[in-house]
Amino acid sequence: MPTDAEIIAQLEATRDRVISGDQASSVLVTPNGHKTDFVKPDLDRLDRRLDELKAQQAGRVTRGAIGFTF
Repeated sequence: MPTDAEIIAQLEATRDRVISGDQASSVLVTPNGHKTDFVKPDLDRLDRRLDELKAQQAGRVTRGAIGFTF
């Protein structure tokens, strides 16, 4: 299982590839007909995850949205 530092490094590398355009959207269709779509990830979601992991690593508490059910 990767450590938080390794995950942060992977996420930052992915973010850099997305921003530079190296991770473009594409579709792969295999000979047996399986279709796989590769799409650009959501940068806001990626940034939130990075912030969350960095806060955890620094010992800070992260706050999420509060949900209510009626």
